[in-house]
Amino acid sequence: MRLRTAYRILPLVLLLLLGGLAACTQDEVASSQPPATAESTPSSISGWIDVGAYRLYYHCMGAGTPVVILEAGWGDVGETWHLVQPEVARYTQVCAYDRVGLGRSDPGPEPRTYLDAVTDLHMLLAGAEISPPYILVGHSLGGMYMRLYTDQYADEVVGLVLVDSSHPESFTRNAAVLPPETPDESESLRFYREWFDSYRRDPTLRSELLEPGSLGDLPLVVLTAMNKQRAEDLPAGLNEQFNQIWLELQQELALLSTNSTHGVSEVSEHFIQHDEPELVIQAILDLLLEVRSAGD
Repeated sequence: MRLRTAYRILPLVLLLLLGGLAACTQDEVASSQPPATAESTPSSISGWIDVGAYRLYYHCMGAGTPVVILEAGWGDVGETWHLVQPEVARYTQVCAYDRVGLGRSDPGPEPRTYLDAVTDLHMLLAGAEISPPYILVGHSLGGMYMRLYTDQYADEVVGLVLVDSSHPESFTRNAAVLPPETPDESESLRFYREWFDSYRRDPTLRSELLEPGSLGDLPLVVLTAMNKQRAEDLPAGLNEQFNQIWLELQQELALLSTNSTHGVSEVSEHFIQHDEPELVIQAILDLLLEVRSAGD
């Protein structure tokens, strides 16, 4: 049994490639994971689902329930989970997809809102007959999509994993620590300033994302990457301020549920699923085991 308090920070950087804690024996590692399915090579299914005026591409592997749904970050596609999906598929069905206009999915109408993307995913899952319950996994901006999905379709979701997830307040809080604008400021500082401002000028997206409230006692894992490689030509101390803000925002995400775990990696950059896929795999399997145990 995995002990859990209302909120705690686990040193997930101690996880090894086999998915266990550094101090665990091989038997202890095996006991912390749900039983694998009978297939040694997970079955897979891929295709396109019509969600209205366009089609979305999806790829599922494995069998079982709850189904794990993988959501990529901004501008990214389902293939970003290629190190995670086949491993999780040994234990249950796990599906990734390409959002509209990305990868193998069709282009769609513009502009699009976050709620549009969440509605697309809901229609995709229904059209592909991928039935709930779901454990949702979102990286970066995909984490905000998964939070919004949980808010819109709470009865379908039994667990949530946020992988270095974006936070609705990140742009606003980072912008607040920028120094006053000067004509000779660095190219990187100018980029950050314009990036933060462009987001803050879109109130529709912000209000959409700020509406979701507490997750109650929904099982939640927040994975945070703290080895961020930022621009070297920023003013002294600004990188450190950005990192501190990021950590604080990640802690706030973990507090959304009274049943949460927060893991901080000092090794990974933003793409934990690439740098330390074993952390993401173990987080998903932990939730899978917890959800299945609760249903016994």
